[in-house]
Amino acid sequence: MIPSTRPTASRNTVVLTATRTVRGFGAGALSVVLALDLQVALYDPLQIGIFLGVAMGGAALWSLLLPRGGGLGSRKFLFALGSLALAAGGFLLWTDLSNLGVLLGALALGGIVAGGSDISPLGALEQGTLAHAAEGERRTLLFAFYNLAGYLGGAMGALAAGPLRSLALSAPNVLPTGPHDPTLLVYGLLGLLLVPSYFLLSAGSPSQSTDTGLRPLSKEHRRPILELSGLFSVDAFGGGLIANALVALFLELRFHASAGETGIVLAAANIAAAVSLLLAVPLARRFGLINTMVFTHIPSSVLLILFAFTPALPIAGVVWVARATLSQMDVPTRQSYTQAIVPREEGAAAAGYTTAARSAQALGAPVSGAFLGAGAVWLAGPFALAGAIKIAYDLALFARFRSTKPPEERAGKG
Repeated sequence: MIPSTRPTASRNTVVLTATRTVRGFGAGALSVVLALDLQVALYDPLQIGIFLGVAMGGAALWSLLLPRGGGLGSRKFLFALGSLALAAGGFLLWTDLSNLGVLLGALALGGIVAGGSDISPLGALEQGTLAHAAEGERRTLLFAFYNLAGYLGGAMGALAAGPLRSLALSAPNVLPTGPHDPTLLVYGLLGLLLVPSYFLLSAGSPSQSTDTGLRPLSKEHRRPILELSGLFSVDAFGGGLIANALVALFLELRFHASAGETGIVLAAANIAAAVSLLLAVPLARRFGLINTMVFTHIPSSVLLILFAFTPALPIAGVVWVARATLSQMDVPTRQSYTQAIVPREEGAAAAGYTTAARSAQALGAPVSGAFLGAGAVWLAGPFALAGAIKIAYDLALFARFRSTKPPEERAGKG
């Protein structure tokens, strides 16, 4: 049950939770098939890593630019623009994945979610809008439910990817030969479905309006957000090394896992992550947002290093799911913390900066591609390196922000 808020905010919360579920489904399905489809199109692992990096970089760039585009019109228009970019990316990939120009164009639009986290312009806009619905501990709870919906959607998408990919849908004769994966077509259709969904958002009071321009960060709040973004970029680089699409490629290269088997592993991980999000709320209430972010994340990074050296697919699946039970507790707490330390009207801009900072994922993906292309013992490289980087990030985050409390913790509520 979604936590109750003001009537207008409640409506927006329901709409955004639904859109997050739809986007999660698309991202979950895409994470299973994208690297495999690129492999069928005769791209090597290094090229695949570069392409995934372009997708992550494009998404992060638009995450920074789109929330700052108040002059372009209403926020609903920006939501629609992001949805159409998602749809166009899916349709282009389905049309001609083998054409380098078409492929790069689709990836640069910002709608292809190639990583494991929600790095997209729509995600930044949704977070800024959702922050208007509640304050303090209730805000963290809302972000937990919001992300839970995304992970459950991702689990359903990952499970659906294998059957979708195996469908024998004949492409029109006007299209070039090549892999026309039905999963990519469904991804594009989901983007079209999102457009009318966002127009269900309520405007509410002027200070909460989804139809007004967006305020950029003030000088007072720019420094902590930029510092936070810098740290997030370190974590994101580690995340780029282990993007879900690259995990799927790793499982195929290391254990010859099918799309269906990979879908089960990633779906189980998404479900475990979804359940863990609810645990993040009482932990944050008891120990604080920063402490929860750091001290759940470090053990997950240890499991990530262990995953690199698992000897068989079932063991790898168990370790990956175990990691997921801890690795995502920092997501709602991170989003809540970012929104807590800036005024509401600057929330979308703050989310844009912190989301764009995760463009460092784009740098990690090609590195993983090079490791995976080398094969043999090097297959473990991305996961061991990512675990070490993430542990360093957690320690730096704790050192810098442990004394910067959100309002509810300064008031003695945590």
